[in-house]
Amino acid sequence: MSMKNLPGQDRAKRFLQQLHRRDLIPHALLFSGLAGVGKKAMAHQFAKLLNCLDPQDHDCCDRCNACRKIDANVHPDMIRVLREGAFIRISQIRELRHQLKFAPFEGIRRVIILEDAHKLNEEASNALLKILEEPPRNNIFILNTPEPRMLLQTLLSRCCHVRFQPLESTWILENLVQREGIEPFSAQKAARLSLGSNDRAQQLSRETLSQWQELTSQLGSLPTLSMSGLFRFVSGWVKKTEDLEEDLQCIKFWMRDMVFSVLLADYEPIFELDPHILHSLNRLPAEDLFELYDHVEAAAHHLTLNANKQLMAEGLCLTIRNIVHGKSHRNPISQVRQGLPL
Repeated sequence: MSMKNLPGQDRAKRFLQQLHRRDLIPHALLFSGLAGVGKKAMAHQFAKLLNCLDPQDHDCCDRCNACRKIDANVHPDMIRVLREGAFIRISQIRELRHQLKFAPFEGIRRVIILEDAHKLNEEASNALLKILEEPPRNNIFILNTPEPRMLLQTLLSRCCHVRFQPLESTWILENLVQREGIEPFSAQKAARLSLGSNDRAQQLSRETLSQWQELTSQLGSLPTLSMSGLFRFVSGWVKKTEDLEEDLQCIKFWMRDMVFSVLLADYEPIFELDPHILHSLNRLPAEDLFELYDHVEAAAHHLTLNANKQLMAEGLCLTIRNIVHGKSHRNPISQVRQGLPL
């Protein structure tokens, strides 16, 4: 496979090929974008182009000895740095620095690909920075990350930033059906929920869709639960889930489904929506619907700040329950207090 055969990312392809055409390859490139949009594959193909013995229209030939060796992961001048456990550690960067003392063994350029570059720990980041400040000749670094903001600003300033866009849902759907053998109905749902990430779509179609449908069905029954029943549901949900952050992503899609179903007559929801909830939501003004979505966004943000999962989930479920019931059911304690003498 060559760069031209990679799905999407036409802007990134044109930019990288323009660099090759003008022979202006920077010593460090930063590939950023969602996981599963092709950063790793693009880094692999660009490494082939940089070492290809017979490039075709500024793309790798896929036939020469260098291309075949890189595809087989046996090229001596192709180095991948993967995290060890949770982080890329300083010992790995020190080993890399030792390798860089020598010229490329047989390639035109040595290519060093750091996967999950945002997982560099502080010591490793500073060690890498020293290398990039005085980069060895004929060595090209490619840093792959979905979270460029987590890198040191000084590291970012020494990289040429290439941003990767979400993939088209039509391509993801076709790939799921034709290459992965996913049933079309499930594949269509997974493609719409994928956010443009092929990896995410595959995970959803194989593992998560049925769990998400069960979760949204339970959330749809919140208005009918007693307070004790609501707290039992939340407790069971938090204990059972493997990834609360992903569940909140599911709830955002569920909220989006409900908002669009109320506001757009021809909208086709992804999830099966309870008609009683849709009836309740139809009575609410649009600003209340958007407020509901904002509460889910806020809960997701609090989770990234290590908020108490149980309390966060309880607060979110109470908010969903109260807003779906309508304004007259909100803040019952406050309403009672208003009638008490001062």
